[in-house]
Amino acid sequence: MNKMDKPKRNTKTKQMVMDVLDNASTALSHDDIGARLGGTMDRVTLYRILQSFCEDGKVHRIFGNNGKTYYARCRGCVAGAHHDNHPHFRCLRCEAITCIERPLAAQPLPAGYRAAAATALIVGYCPECFENIDF
Repeated sequence: MNKMDKPKRNTKTKQMVMDVLDNASTALSHDDIGARLGGTMDRVTLYRILQSFCEDGKVHRIFGNNGKTYYARCRGCVAGAHHDNHPHFRCLRCEAITCIERPLAAQPLPAGYRAAAATALIVGYCPECFENIDF
């Protein structure tokens, strides 16, 4: 077994981050996760943990239209094989990003193109905010 094949250790800091993600009902940004940890973790350490979780198939990234990157738990992914082929929804009012657990429809591509991944971000109002908005 070489260094690249070695299983990664689960440390206390990794478990703290995973607990935050497991208990979140929406995707969280780096800043959101840091705040939920009470500012107890260095920003670089948190970034490295999130990067490691993405590489290991534990977490997937969502790129918001506000320039932020959000993180959510994967369902059924493994290292090197993400299967998070679903759209995400960003609420214009509360700014929550939610995974929509329905497969993203495959788009026909021109000859010679091969898709490796697809992302979709739907923007609008979540049910809670829609009920409380005056149009």
